[in-house]
Amino acid sequence: MPVSTTLNVLLVEDDLFFQDRFRRVFALMGGEWKIHAHQTGVAALQAIDEDRYRFELALIDIGLPDISGVEVIARLRRRFANVPILVTTVFSAEETFFSAIRAGARGYLLKGDSDPQLARSIEQIMRGEYPVSPALARHLFRLAGSDLASCPSIKLSPRELELLQWLSKGESYASTAQKLGIKISTVQTHIRNMYRKLGVNNHRQAIHKALSSGFFRP
Repeated sequence: MPVSTTLNVLLVEDDLFFQDRFRRVFALMGGEWKIHAHQTGVAALQAIDEDRYRFELALIDIGLPDISGVEVIARLRRRFANVPILVTTVFSAEETFFSAIRAGARGYLLKGDSDPQLARSIEQIMRGEYPVSPALARHLFRLAGSDLASCPSIKLSPRELELLQWLSKGESYASTAQKLGIKISTVQTHIRNMYRKLGVNNHRQAIHKALSSGFFRP
């Protein structure tokens, strides 16, 4: 996509692996992109409030280690009314999707999408379109057309959903903590809270109930 001027991109992503991946995607696209990357929501809020840059695009991880990415989206939308905001996440939960959209997001990407898919979504949102990852779109349409056993009374946080996603892939508590950049004790605290909310006793039961309730896809 030809770009004649430098565009400031706010990238809020706590995982350095994914930060590097998005940088690679922008490099492959060509054009002049200046990436302003932050690993926490608090740092991103400070960057937004400092008024040093006018951001032309934002990619925000919904499952941040300190605050919800939804809060960052809402603050950014208040500061820059027209900035295109893309949510990036490893899980496809419809509740989180709608919260992000209500806060001001205009697109929703799964980190499992290929580099060409991610680049295409960035190009689409810069053209004023509203890209959604195909896997998530299929998930939402399936939920809309069925009586899936959704649980409106259960409110899992973005971090709890992200932990469930990693555990469903067979990751241990230790490896999950390392991937998310948090302590094992923090993982255990989130897990205990999640068990209480779901009414289960172990992570297998939690994964099964979350899948059957439509919180995310395997």
